[in-house]
Amino acid sequence: MWRGQYFDGRSSRAHAVEVAIERDDLVVRGADVLRRAPLVHLRLSPRLGRTPRAIAFADRAQLVIDDDPTLDAHFASTDRVQSWADRLERRWKLAAVAVLLCFAASVFAFEFGVPWVAERIAMRMPAGVEASIGRGVLDQLDGWLLKPSTLAQDRQDTLVRAFHGLLDAAPNEEAMRVVFRDAPGVGANAFALPGGTIVVTDQLVALLGDDREFLAVAAHELGHERHRHALRQALQGSVVAVVAAMMAGDVSSASTLVVAMPTFLLNGRYSRRFESEADEAAFATLAAHGISPRWFATIMRKLEAKHPDAPELAYLSSHPPSVARIACAEQRADEFDAAQPPLHAGSGH
Repeated sequence: MWRGQYFDGRSSRAHAVEVAIERDDLVVRGADVLRRAPLVHLRLSPRLGRTPRAIAFADRAQLVIDDDPTLDAHFASTDRVQSWADRLERRWKLAAVAVLLCFAASVFAFEFGVPWVAERIAMRMPAGVEASIGRGVLDQLDGWLLKPSTLAQDRQDTLVRAFHGLLDAAPNEEAMRVVFRDAPGVGANAFALPGGTIVVTDQLVALLGDDREFLAVAAHELGHERHRHALRQALQGSVVAVVAAMMAGDVSSASTLVVAMPTFLLNGRYSRRFESEADEAAFATLAAHGISPRWFATIMRKLEAKHPDAPELAYLSSHPPSVARIACAEQRADEFDAAQPPLHAGSGH
């Protein structure tokens, strides 16, 4: 026997009633209420802690009674998941384990799941969408921080021709290009934009003692673009963008990254893995074109000497540290030298 309140579904008036189960029926009795209904036609609300339970009738009438553990035994249609959740809720140890599992699942999702999804989105993004994002980012930078290059046109043309010599014959590299900008507020730097544009500052060109140093930087940025690092890193930093693109099935929603990407590119917040991948891609590209990876170490040292107190510089703030990256470049250069015919063993020094 239980006590509760009965609502007839036609008015908001509550009727104080007593409730009992007789055989397979629920019986409701009150001062002006007498109702009997088969249990199989009734629906019991899920348990939520010790909050009152509601029993719904087919005609929209409703009975509200205090929770009682014996109620569920009379309503065989109670959902198994709800029953499991109720048992879990009443056992604090299991609840604690569930919380830990949820935390672990969240960490796993952010550490592995989001990067995996971001990579799939970036690698499958239509070329037109990616190029549109890149143009939007460059327009922002040109209107905010970058100025037209002051380099002589023949100097730009020489470096552009050298850059084209690094490109493979793959169709997806037909749109790759290098552009130059004066950036006194940025300094010596270079970064790859989505869609295949690599921006090189006049200040970086001024540091060059040999054009092979430029090719080393360009090869590194090519590595970033070939792996879609800028898109992937920006997507990983925006769970909302990842989820929106995945749920909507419309990768064009990633164009919202245009707003955030300039700051990301200038701060050089590539992950350790991405930076290492770009370095290795650069070493392989240089070696494939007969250029020693030692030129990468050379330009890195110049950047360090030029900006000893500028940790925000992309090439020096990324992980792994520049010292380790220079050492790796020197090791690849030694391997490159060892593979050359004796006559050219000293190439690249």
